[in-house]
Amino acid sequence: MNAAPNLSPTTFAGFYALGYQRLTPVVPHDAAISEKSSLALRVGTDADSRGKAVGVRGADGRWHGFDWVPYESDERDCQRWQAMGAGIGIKTGQGIVAIDADTTNLEWASLIQLEFFKRFGATPCRIGRFPKALYLVAISSPMKYTRVEFGELDAKGRLKDRVEILSDGRQFVAHGIHPDTKAPYTWTRPLVARDQLPTFSPAEIVAFLEELRTLLPAAKPLITEGATTDISQASLRGPIDMVRRAVAATPNTSAAFGTREAYRDYGYAIRAALPDNEPAAFEIFSEWCGRWEDGVNAEKIVRSDWSRFKPPFRRGASWLYELAEQHAPEQFRKVDVFFDVIPEPEASVGQSQTPHALEPSLYTFPSPASIPRRQWVYGDHYIRGFVSATVAPGGLGKSSLTIAEALAMASGKPLLGVKSRGQFRVWLWNGEDPRDELDRRISAAMQHYGLTSGDVGDRLLVDSGMEQEIVLARETRNGALIVEPVAGALISALQRKNIDVFAADPFVSSHKVSENDNGAIDLVVKRWAKIAFITNSSIELVHHVRKTNGEEVTVEDARGASALVNGTRVTRALTRMTAKEGQSMGVAEPWRYFRSGGVAKNNLAPSAGSPADKAEWFTLKSEMLGNGPGHGVEALMTGDAVGVVTRAELTAMADTHDPDQAARAFQLIRAGNWRSDVRAGDAWVGHPIAQAFGLDASDGGDRTRIQGMLKQWRRERRICDEAGRDGARHVRQFVRVIPVSDAPPTCPADEGVFA
Repeated sequence: MNAAPNLSPTTFAGFYALGYQRLTPVVPHDAAISEKSSLALRVGTDADSRGKAVGVRGADGRWHGFDWVPYESDERDCQRWQAMGAGIGIKTGQGIVAIDADTTNLEWASLIQLEFFKRFGATPCRIGRFPKALYLVAISSPMKYTRVEFGELDAKGRLKDRVEILSDGRQFVAHGIHPDTKAPYTWTRPLVARDQLPTFSPAEIVAFLEELRTLLPAAKPLITEGATTDISQASLRGPIDMVRRAVAATPNTSAAFGTREAYRDYGYAIRAALPDNEPAAFEIFSEWCGRWEDGVNAEKIVRSDWSRFKPPFRRGASWLYELAEQHAPEQFRKVDVFFDVIPEPEASVGQSQTPHALEPSLYTFPSPASIPRRQWVYGDHYIRGFVSATVAPGGLGKSSLTIAEALAMASGKPLLGVKSRGQFRVWLWNGEDPRDELDRRISAAMQHYGLTSGDVGDRLLVDSGMEQEIVLARETRNGALIVEPVAGALISALQRKNIDVFAADPFVSSHKVSENDNGAIDLVVKRWAKIAFITNSSIELVHHVRKTNGEEVTVEDARGASALVNGTRVTRALTRMTAKEGQSMGVAEPWRYFRSGGVAKNNLAPSAGSPADKAEWFTLKSEMLGNGPGHGVEALMTGDAVGVVTRAELTAMADTHDPDQAARAFQLIRAGNWRSDVRAGDAWVGHPIAQAFGLDASDGGDRTRIQGMLKQWRRERRICDEAGRDGARHVRQFVRVIPVSDAPPTCPADEGVFA
């Protein structure tokens, strides 16, 4: 980042001649500000924006801001702004973006620079306050403002460092004096003509940010401005009387709204809730601003900020209702708004009050290496941006499995044998059980696995449908309709709480439409999918199956319409162990065990369903809570016993293996080139084992026993796979017997059904 001779332009005309014609005038760092401007109220404070804010000099020689976003400059503006002595800003968007590395930590700035060079090469680079840096590139198609936050927390508990992608609606200072260093901005790599900027795709930019997340400390998921602007703006509206009530019930304190962003977001929501009554909306916002308990909101600033609240909006009435109930539940209940009356659409299906615009997008052929990886959260079932589902008979343990997996994701611990991909924030919503029962199940699971509140932290959120109902869709006389306020509230809650995984258990409690109506269920599942996409969260739907009369459960047995399975990207079916499977595996009570059965659906990874001879099994272990009367043993014996899902170690009668038979099997394995895959036919390692134990390798039950032996021997480090050449000189993986003295100290854990 050593400074090079600054060969870049220093005048508006110079930038204009290079093709940068979307310019802005920047208020000088030491400019005198008009008393009539809202900028004046920030002079001398931490919010002083001179040197970076856009503004012009008035006839009195003092500066004031102006609405620059919709304004497009011309050569006459350049002459006028140059004469004023304004700094020079460049608008981003419309083909260019600026990658702003906003960190004063030299080590982190260097990591960002190295990764940038590796992916994009040496592009124009502007330095204001070293080691902060801004890199300028062209972009092949539109991209929304995106950032990744990382590093240490400031005094208000916010991350201080970030890398931002400045696009439409943003600008940066290209020439002028930095307000902190009082030194000129410099281009350490000179600015080239606009049409000579290297061009990259949005996918390549996003891939760069995703890679930074793996390199920088405490990096958060990407934040995209306008990620929810495809939300129907009509869904954000609310009746003026309810909006007024909600705002009146919401306190304006620094504890509740501790940042300018929080204050601004509240104003956005009021304007979104009342788009057709702007004067009343401003009156409500202004009155709320006047109630700030920790200071004074100047009227000029309030009005100036209000003028900048432009659509499309992300939040509206439903969010205002949530905050009102959160801060003043005795004064406001959002259930009174959401569920009493559902307005019918004024137009018939297929009609719209405004034209619906579509613009086909030209495919840009991104490099495969630049495409962001799928963001799996847990095993091959939970994945960001998609909906997954679990179907199972009642009483099997699907809710307990969901709780165990939620604790595994929140704690980052492999409770069920699945290697954790990190620690995640999980929101469990159970539509059937009261909170007391949820407390019993979660406490039992934590007790069984030895988890403490410190292991889970603030990453587990739990709600009961008895207290907080979620009904995403309802039947009306015009058919099934999405309850838009609920959809908006879900999106708001998931984003506000930074939820990584949301589980709705059961799915049927999250809607009020017919289970057998494919069109209605398709509507609901697709809205869940849209919510997952907008919030970049993994959404899990837990569902019942129809009666199968003891047969193996598959995803096709999901109760009701097939649209649920068709609308998800990952679906698994949990099935109970059959009597035949139990007999072949030496299990006396097979009904106590279950696995992921049948042909599971997974559009994004190899199918997770496993036949019995390859499955990992699960069971419910009874955990005593000790919540009965008395103390010690008495409290345990008289208290609740709760089932907890655990991984079952069933190794096909492994405990009764005859040592002589095992030794004979090892001898036969050593004598040949045997393979692990049963599809290897006569070369399958099961044949010498069957010979040694007097089994039939073609019988399903005996194959299950053989697979169990192989699993046990791998765990005991008795066998492993080793590369070698077969008779045709092809490289294959062969099963080898490990001498006891050569056994490794550890053995890779088997992947589970849900891994």
